[in-house]
Amino acid sequence: MDGILDRQKAKLKRAAKLMQILTKYGFEDFKSKLDNNSDSTDEAKIAQDSAFYERVRRAIEELGPTYVKFGQTLSTREDLFPSALIKEFKKLQDNVLPEEIDLIPHLEKELEIAVGDYFTEIDNTPIASASIAQTYVGKLQSGEQVILKLKRTGIKEIVHADLLLMKDIIELLTNYYSVVREINLLHVFDAFAASIQEELSFTNEQKNIQLFGRNFRGNPDIETMKVYPELSNDNVLCISYIEGVKINNKEGIQALNLNPEAILDKCFNLYLTQMLEHGFFHADPHPGNILVTPTGKVSFIDLGAVAKMSPNDKDLLEDFVVYFIYKDANRLVNTLKKMALHVDIKDDKLLIRAFQEMLDIINTHSLEELDIKALFSKFSHLLNENNIIMPEHIYLLVKGIVLMEGIGRELSPQINIVDKVKPYITKIATQRISPEKLLKDNVGTLWEMRRMLHSAPQSFTSIIDKFNQGEFKVSVNYREFERFRSQELRNNSLNRMLVISAVLFLGGCLLANVEQVNYQGISVISWILFAFSFAIFIKMMLKKYKLNN
Repeated sequence: MDGILDRQKAKLKRAAKLMQILTKYGFEDFKSKLDNNSDSTDEAKIAQDSAFYERVRRAIEELGPTYVKFGQTLSTREDLFPSALIKEFKKLQDNVLPEEIDLIPHLEKELEIAVGDYFTEIDNTPIASASIAQTYVGKLQSGEQVILKLKRTGIKEIVHADLLLMKDIIELLTNYYSVVREINLLHVFDAFAASIQEELSFTNEQKNIQLFGRNFRGNPDIETMKVYPELSNDNVLCISYIEGVKINNKEGIQALNLNPEAILDKCFNLYLTQMLEHGFFHADPHPGNILVTPTGKVSFIDLGAVAKMSPNDKDLLEDFVVYFIYKDANRLVNTLKKMALHVDIKDDKLLIRAFQEMLDIINTHSLEELDIKALFSKFSHLLNENNIIMPEHIYLLVKGIVLMEGIGRELSPQINIVDKVKPYITKIATQRISPEKLLKDNVGTLWEMRRMLHSAPQSFTSIIDKFNQGEFKVSVNYREFERFRSQELRNNSLNRMLVISAVLFLGGCLLANVEQVNYQGISVISWILFAFSFAIFIKMMLKKYKLNN
């Protein structure tokens, strides 16, 4: 009970702060903006809107970390908001003044250790300060350099109170304003809330780092972070220090005597591997989160936010990428429906035509000519226009690809993205028809067949016993009897044809070693009988399936 009261108290406190800041930035006209949702291009209106959107951004910055991060999330949704507002969202920065922390006593209290037993030195000045945490550099007794990530005091309570309040506000707006309802803002918020709560947990980030490392074990192109569990908990994270330059620092990469294009090639392949093979990928691969080491390896850092896919999600994504690359709009839309959380397509043919037009743009291959960002923006607009809500990992994937495209433009504008993806398509196809994959996918069916065969004699014996004891009863619905009788006659005919197919097959087997013209050590006559047998079998099975349905 006390916990509920504390949460409500914190929410009310944040609500008071929210009202104070909204009043400060003159949000009395916010309702009129929602009521007047016109797309007028009048210059005076555009200037007025720009000033309003700037006030939105400044208010968000003052409201604190939760609102800043939500604004950053919305900055990738160009299908939902006016371009002028998106431009302001993109200005939101997650850099805040560092919190004053008495570092050594703080670590000793959190980790219940004597700092001197583990560290030879720790720099008291943070190398980075963000809304959720700030980071320090230290050195272990072993001589290894490490990063210490410390969560800000009280940040968890602030974020939770903000999320409760934000959800109330969005639900209210959704109920009263169709424009908010149409953009499915509540769905966007729910995905954001789940993401930021994962980011708040350093225990979760520790698991992400460990899984990421296992996925890339033995890969010579990547340097993964190492976690020190004995020096980590939910509020403190100790990880290995990665020395390197940002992935978009072309001059810095060249200063290390490395080829920027070769590094970009590695980076792109590693990201595709995360998406299409692991189903576990970095959710925010901006240049600050990807480093190039002096040895030419690529390192992905800051794994607080990742996207995870189930095996079925991964299979559907593979299908989607294959049809996207090979411009099959029909199958692309069908796969899209399977992937979506919600679909309300008014006209399938129009959607397929729109996707085909979009896919035709891919005929221009180079990054210099192909605007990936515009392509995915069009994709997002098509989803929104047809009220198609995708799982959050799809939006994160689109965001990741757009970020990777930006890196590509800085390092090597002529890189061919389509050619980079095609080897993965070949690999996917090969894996899908491999015996191991087929066995894995059908092991459940095989197990069920084994169970049925195992229990069949017992079931049959039970039926015979009841028949002998006069307890066996058959209930027939008269109205269905004629239809059943007619279908049974057709089934009998089909069964006779199947028997013929089996006889032909057995005949082929018996004549396999007859001395005459042969192929692959089997007589030609046998091959002919096998062919007729299989043709009849397949045809009859298809007819039987159609009748039964």
